[in-house]
Amino acid sequence: MAEHAPTPAAPDPVLIAVCADPASDRELLKAAARLAVDLNLPFLEKPARTGWDALLTVTPDRLVLAILRGDAALKGGKPVSGDLSAIDIASSAGRSLDQPIAKAVGYKKRSEPSVVIDATAGWAEDSWLLAGLGCRVLGVERNKVVFTLARDSLLRAGAGNPDVLMRTHLIQADARHLLRRIARLNQNDGPSGPGGPGDDLPPSMQEFLRPDVVYLDPMFPSGRKTAERKPMKLLRKLVGDDGDAAELVEWALRVATKRVVVKRPPKAEPLASEPTMSFAGKGVRYDVYVIKARG
Repeated sequence: MAEHAPTPAAPDPVLIAVCADPASDRELLKAAARLAVDLNLPFLEKPARTGWDALLTVTPDRLVLAILRGDAALKGGKPVSGDLSAIDIASSAGRSLDQPIAKAVGYKKRSEPSVVIDATAGWAEDSWLLAGLGCRVLGVERNKVVFTLARDSLLRAGAGNPDVLMRTHLIQADARHLLRRIARLNQNDGPSGPGGPGDDLPPSMQEFLRPDVVYLDPMFPSGRKTAERKPMKLLRKLVGDDGDAAELVEWALRVATKRVVVKRPPKAEPLASEPTMSFAGKGVRYDVYVIKARG
């Protein structure tokens, strides 16, 4: 594999501005202004429905994104926000280790929690579900707006589930670069220790330098017969089609210590070679690549 593979083609740019609603709330305006600086996006003191493709809006209870022009399927209706509260992590079914995603990551005993990197976090739904099962999860999302919406959703859901929140870390980064760096750190046998090659990484990253599992949920091919939910349509508009998914699998295979899991449509071809095993879920398939012991 090439050491410096080209960046995949980016989707058409979406012109996004940040505002507050209601604009009369000075504290919300301040929060919106800070967010605009953090994301390097224009800040509007008053919402404007012309001149922008979308508005990222700070409201009293959540962060939302409204599409103003472009895709007819995204315009109108309620703005989109992350909603991890819709993920079942409380019922016996939601916590069952017999569900396909738990079997795919090889999680069998809650007393032995798996360490997982979710390299394509998106709305962080699978990250949250895995953390709800008991895994320790690092979610990686490269699009800064999607990451910001996912983080807002994570913090809201975490208010009622602090133990799950403690097991969930979310960062904004290109997973290709992150996995490449982890692979090189481990190859040099120096990810930790004062002055070591991984010493500049934040403490929360240290436990993910030798993950049990790297989990990948690349964007499914467009044009599927199954209708996409509005949040997924928005994700595709902002992120594109994950043209580097096969490269991500290759780096994941270098980093994971036990297995790599790739979430795919039921009838899609595997992204890599023939998987070791597969598990069928509701409308999805989890391809599992078991890592052989490294000498």
